[in-house]
Amino acid sequence: MTFGVGNRPWAGLDLGSHSVKLVALAPGSTRGRHAELVLPASLRGDEPPAPGVLAGLIAECMQQVGATPRMFRGITIGVSGPDVIVKQLALPLMEDSEVAGALRFEARKHLPFDLQTMVLDHQVLARHSGDKRLDVLLATVSQQHLDQVLAPLHELGVEAAIVDATPLALSNGFTQTLPREVTQEADAHLLVDLGHRSAWLTLRIKGQPFFARRIDWGGASLVHAIATVLPGGHDEATAWLRAPGTSLRQDLAAAHAGRDAVTRLAEEVRRSLAFYGTTAPLPEAVMVHVSGGTARLDGLVEHLGAALGRRTRLFGPSEAGGKDAPMAPQFAQALGLALRFE
Repeated sequence: MTFGVGNRPWAGLDLGSHSVKLVALAPGSTRGRHAELVLPASLRGDEPPAPGVLAGLIAECMQQVGATPRMFRGITIGVSGPDVIVKQLALPLMEDSEVAGALRFEARKHLPFDLQTMVLDHQVLARHSGDKRLDVLLATVSQQHLDQVLAPLHELGVEAAIVDATPLALSNGFTQTLPREVTQEADAHLLVDLGHRSAWLTLRIKGQPFFARRIDWGGASLVHAIATVLPGGHDEATAWLRAPGTSLRQDLAAAHAGRDAVTRLAEEVRRSLAFYGTTAPLPEAVMVHVSGGTARLDGLVEHLGAALGRRTRLFGPSEAGGKDAPMAPQFAQALGLALRFE
């Protein structure tokens, strides 16, 4: 696929704690180009890299897909972290112009942050005239975090057209790319996106409330667990995970430790589903779709499914089809962002 004047692409940009991922899509397509650059080990700390460093990585990703920062029709960038909250709320029936004010008042009951430091956005999902109720989806992030996310683009002299919360981007990518026959195989679908430091769980049940939760489990959790059984500690655990042929199916101390870590992930998933069951009916048939860079580890999806006792499968944007987009599971979020065009 060649991007020309008449088909300027839209970009989805995922700034993870392990790598920068970009997906560029031509208008009206789920097929496109993608690029990933892993952050140097020295930059994978708790604090994000300097904006100039990230800007350089973003520019290189753009170069790899044959584009420049100003070539894109627009860029959607994702935000993720402990201060990103997506929650469905109910409000009394009112005019659209009144929702923002009412929602800011209602949000005080649901957010563990000072609202003066937060950026709030919302979408009206449904109006129930009979019950005199509005269903509203609230998305929030701290202003400081938002500024950090946008700073690398400012370094490149461009602006983000859309900023989207990670679970919404994942849900969007899932809806637009997964084959219909797969979505019809279960009454509910749980998206589990495994990043380097954390994971997002997003539950999709037709006609029921939207549910998303961030948990502190990711690729770093695997490294830490495996490091406890290897004499070389963190460095040896990292090397083992990256080695060709590594699998959690192996009868090795490292693989056993990795499976134990995945079992702990399954416990967090079960607790999340149990919590949802206290707020709305949870169907018996829940299919689990696992994405993210950590999901590539052989045997992980299989063991997670066994620990959950539910059908579990790898979810990757390659399911969109086409020779131009054989993307791996770590691009699920970036694709969902690229599909959020104006």
